[in-house]
Amino acid sequence: MHRIDPKSRVVAGALGLAGAVVLVLQTGIIMQRRNLGVLGALWSMAGTFTILTNLAMAATFATIAATGRRLSFGWMSGLTLSMIMVGGVYHLLLAPLVSFTGLRWWTDHALHTLFPIAMLWFWLTEVTRHDPRHGRPVLWLAWPLAYAVYALARGWATGRYPYPFLNPDRIGWPMLGVNMAGLLVVFAGLAFVLHAVGTRMPLRDHNSAR
Repeated sequence: MHRIDPKSRVVAGALGLAGAVVLVLQTGIIMQRRNLGVLGALWSMAGTFTILTNLAMAATFATIAATGRRLSFGWMSGLTLSMIMVGGVYHLLLAPLVSFTGLRWWTDHALHTLFPIAMLWFWLTEVTRHDPRHGRPVLWLAWPLAYAVYALARGWATGRYPYPFLNPDRIGWPMLGVNMAGLLVVFAGLAFVLHAVGTRMPLRDHNSAR
């Protein structure tokens, strides 16, 4: 790992802090809305791909800001892939089903819109412009696949599934299989697109290494 540009380090710090603040606010919202304690709210939030991926994003940017060093192209690309899907799946499949107001509207759009856009922007402007840009797109699917297994196991154990398209009790196992296969195809296709774009971006620092 090599040193990151000072301006990019400041941006990473700002995004890490913003992510942490929004996650704390979301925890408070869940506590109030569901009349839960802190642990209950955290357990509830830990069931969603959105929260876990945004937590990884905030921790990643905080690490970059604290160390001043770049993380690997593979890690940053895999995280960018998952953040794009957080926004895409929400706006295509889930947004029509919900209607939020006030603070909850702001936190919802920060998690599903602002942070995915910011992650993609950071990836394009900083991550992809240094050599070497290695990475195996198929490995970037590890987190979403692991989450799918986790979500189904958690749903089986608790009777509550995080998303309607991952709820076999509601849609049946055959449709669940179709949904998971479709999401996998989209994830994989986007992963290879990101890899193609990332490895073709003009270099800014020929001496940097991952």
